[in-house]
Amino acid sequence: MKVKLIVGVAMAALACAGQAQKASVAADSKDVVVTVGDAKLTRAQLDADVAKFIEARKAQIPAAQLEQAKSYLAMQFRQQFVTKTLLLNEAKKKGLVVTDDEVATRANEIIKANQGRPGAPATLDDLLAKHPLGIERARVEFKDSVLINKFVDQEIASKIKVDPAEVKKQYDAVVSNIAQRAKAPQGERVRASHILVKTDAKKTADAAKKEIDALYAQLKGLSGDALAKKFADLAKEKSDCPSKAKGGDLGAFGHGQMVPEFDKAAFAQEIGKLYEPVKTSFGWHLVLVTEKIPASTPSEADVQKAVAAQAPKLADVERRVKNQQIQKSFQSYLQGLLKANGFELPAGPRPAAKAKSGKAKTAKGVESKPVEVKPAKRASVESKPVEVKPAGKDAKAVPANAKK
Repeated sequence: MKVKLIVGVAMAALACAGQAQKASVAADSKDVVVTVGDAKLTRAQLDADVAKFIEARKAQIPAAQLEQAKSYLAMQFRQQFVTKTLLLNEAKKKGLVVTDDEVATRANEIIKANQGRPGAPATLDDLLAKHPLGIERARVEFKDSVLINKFVDQEIASKIKVDPAEVKKQYDAVVSNIAQRAKAPQGERVRASHILVKTDAKKTADAAKKEIDALYAQLKGLSGDALAKKFADLAKEKSDCPSKAKGGDLGAFGHGQMVPEFDKAAFAQEIGKLYEPVKTSFGWHLVLVTEKIPASTPSEADVQKAVAAQAPKLADVERRVKNQQIQKSFQSYLQGLLKANGFELPAGPRPAAKAKSGKAKTAKGVESKPVEVKPAKRASVESKPVEVKPAGKDAKAVPANAKK
């Protein structure tokens, strides 16, 4: 079983929340921040990496939190340097190396997993191009991550034996949860498509209204299949919502799931009839209701149908159980490795404090699906990081504003 351990800065997304410091480094050292065996991270290297990352992500970091972000990044880069170097050293002790073919195979796995998503990478260079420290640095980090994956596969994942009883227990729990949700009474719902013209810094309300009126004029007078087809075509071409990929189709939704103006229009409109544009906090919409689903109480047959459609494969549950055990074993292994190399571990991990943006909560909206590419859902041994800190110090958790 392949296990994903991402050690590159961009790919790790600064998931760790702790501070690393080699116990043997003198407190007054001006040049070396941390030492792991023969490897040294200098202050100049650390400052340069922080500066590059800040420059690449400055638009996402509030000015008032810039210094906190710098401190947080420095802490994370030190953490990363320690854990990555220790794991690479252990891999090399086992005589492990990675070939160009293995690097290409891993890249292809990621590319394949993200196919069809907006902004999905088509090549390894596409995948690495957004690394805040540059593509060449990303290439090295990616190759190192493949080597560490190989080590974890060999030394940890391959030794995990899954208990069939635990797999069955988790499978039954999932099925029971599906059945309970399926038994819940359904309120009135509608299925609708929409075309959105956003109002934002680049497009004023007047410009958006003019654009939506032009689209409305193209659809006005049409009905039936002709209206449905033209509406879907215009949605794919002109809509500012991710639903454009499906011709504007938002699927079925109940009362309260959309912003109030959109909700009111969708439930008031007749099926297949075009109405005048609707204004919401997102911009201007054309709404086309395609189905109305009355409130109902699911029958036993409906429940069983839902279970049959949604229940996972037993093999998938087994894979998840194994991944959980790999995570646990890896955390235990990493803690031992850190301790054996002179790093002090705290009693337990502390979550990083969340930054307060000061912005008002965004209203519920029709743009519920993010545009960015998400990582593939594979086993990931970095999801529960080990926090490391120097003896006698208590590193403050800093808001993770510098995350991607």
